Amino acid sequence: MDDNVLYSKEVIEFTAVANEYCKFLEEASANDGKTLLTILQKLLPLLYLKALNLPDIENRLEEDVEKYVREEDWQAINDLLKHKFGSANDFIDINHDENSTEELVYGDLAENLADIYQDLKDFLMVYRIGTHELMNDALWECKESFRLYWGQTLADTIRAVHYAMINPDDIGADPGNDPQDRDKSEWIISRRQDDFRRDNDDI
Repeated sequence: MDDNVLYSKEVIEFTAVANEYCKFLEEASANDGKTLLTILQKLLPLLYLKALNLPDIENRLEEDVEKYVREEDWQAINDLLKHKFGSANDFIDINHDENSTEELVYGDLAENLADIYQDLKDFLMVYRIGTHELMNDALWECKESFRLYWGQTLADTIRAVHYAMINPDDIGADPGNDPQDRDKSEWIISRRQDDFRRDNDDI
C-alpha cells in the first residue's frame, strides 16, 4: 500500500474528528448533560460520515495492534456520562438478533459512547506514535471494527441522542431505580406496541 494513503485527506479528516470526539468526552465534566448531547448530535453524524470515507487497506503485521485504553479509563467516562445524562441515558434499542424472542432491548447511551471512545482512542494513540506499518494496521483495525461493531453502535447512538433531545426534561434527571427496573410502559415505542397488540386482538 502507498504510505501516502496514511496522510490522505480522508484519513486526516477522520483522525481530526476522532480526536475531537475523544477530547470532548475526556473533558465532559466541564459541561452539563444537555450541552453534551447538543454537541454530540452534531459530532456523531460527522464521525460516521468520515469513517465511511476511509480508504480500503490491508493489514501488514501479524501481531495485534497495542491497546492503550484501560478498563478504568473506560469506566471513568462511562460513569461520568451516565451521571450527566440522568434518565436520558437509557433508551429503547433495536434488536439486531434475528433469533431473539425478546420484543424490546434497552440501550445505554453512556456505555455506547465509551465503547466508541475506546476504539477511537486506541487508534489515535498508535497513529500518533507508530511506524507506517503500525499506523496502517491501526487504521485497518479501526475501519474493520467500525464495519463490524462500533459503526452499528454509532448509528444506534445517533438515534438515541436525537430522541433524548426531543425529551430534554429527562436529561440530568435522577433515574431512580436500576435501569432494568424502571417503568418503561410510557415510552413511545412501548405505547405503539401496546396499541398494535390491541388492534390485532380485535381482528
